Amino acid sequence: MAKKYCLTIGALIQEGLIAFFVEFFIKQMEQDCLRNNIQWRGKPMLANQHLSTETIAKVLQEHYGFSIKNIALLPIGHDPNASVYQVTDIENKKYFLKLNKGGIWEVGVKVPYYLHSYGIEGVISPMNSKTRQLWIKEEEYTWTIYPFIESQNGYETVISESQWVCFGQTLKEIHSLELPDELTQLLPNEDFSSKWCGTVRKFDQLINTNNFDDPISASLAEFWKKNRLEIIGLVENTERISEQLKQHKFNYVLCHADLHPGNIVIDKNKKMLIVDWDSPILAPKERDLMFIGGGHRFKNENIDAFYKGYGATQIDQLVLTYYRNERIVADIAADSTEILEEKGSQEDREVRLYLLSRQFEPNREVSVALNDFRKTNQ
Repeated sequence: MAKKYCLTIGALIQEGLIAFFVEFFIKQMEQDCLRNNIQWRGKPMLANQHLSTETIAKVLQEHYGFSIKNIALLPIGHDPNASVYQVTDIENKKYFLKLNKGGIWEVGVKVPYYLHSYGIEGVISPMNSKTRQLWIKEEEYTWTIYPFIESQNGYETVISESQWVCFGQTLKEIHSLELPDELTQLLPNEDFSSKWCGTVRKFDQLINTNNFDDPISASLAEFWKKNRLEIIGLVENTERISEQLKQHKFNYVLCHADLHPGNIVIDKNKKMLIVDWDSPILAPKERDLMFIGGGHRFKNENIDAFYKGYGATQIDQLVLTYYRNERIVADIAADSTEILEEKGSQEDREVRLYLLSRQFEPNREVSVALNDFRKTNQ
């Protein structure tokens, strides 16, 4: 779940929107970590899939017709089974290549292709191979390729009023589409399962009955105990609303499901783009609308302009509240898993702890979610 700005890089992988954001990310993380007494140890890991540049060039020539003159492995991403490259052809056209060990989730590639084909310009489509395939399989990897687009995201650049209006218009178009059966059969449906609550409760018990020698785990435990009232409150809110929502039927639409500021980008022509379609779902529209006014760190946020573009709509406050609480519970579960089970590198675990803690700052995601719950129960 690439849901915070250190994971924005991973979120951008699918769409090929990297450019100068790599260096911005590194500098920003170094500054923020130093301000918060976290030791920054350098760039994210390189997940090199051990293919030679000659092999990559040969495959791209065979399947895409590209005559490649330069291939650069990009030092980004947190998936050990994926590598990303900037490739440049002899005409100086740049492309973004992603290699996945094994397979991919097909719908995450098919959805942006369909949306772009339908005429939604704010979505970047993967490129077809010579045989009109959205991905190919060669050398035990799945290959997808996108245009390489220079951009800045909502964490790092001011989104203008007109761009906020465009954001709203684009999302409304997406929510209004009638999808072909091919896609609806692939997409998961919202079931309000609150599945992450059990994971958080498990970690709550673990933290309250154990001491940790690992310093990062110990820091998480200290943070957890300090904020336990809010953490358990988020879990209880999610569980309570989940049971209510399971009793009702809702109008499901195609939702992006991860519209944090890192996935709203502005290209060099000032065009607004919605990127990272790794987790689309059929769900109530509030699954996406919960990000607007939800305490996420857009460099600037213009809610009125967004809804000017989206248009008048009736928002189900209970559904919105569920998603805002459940989202944080999911983050707590995912971050705690990596930290306490020591699945990631020390650097990744440190950054996850730091970014998790930021959600508990005043006027951020946690305070908004808890306040929403209080309002729905007045």
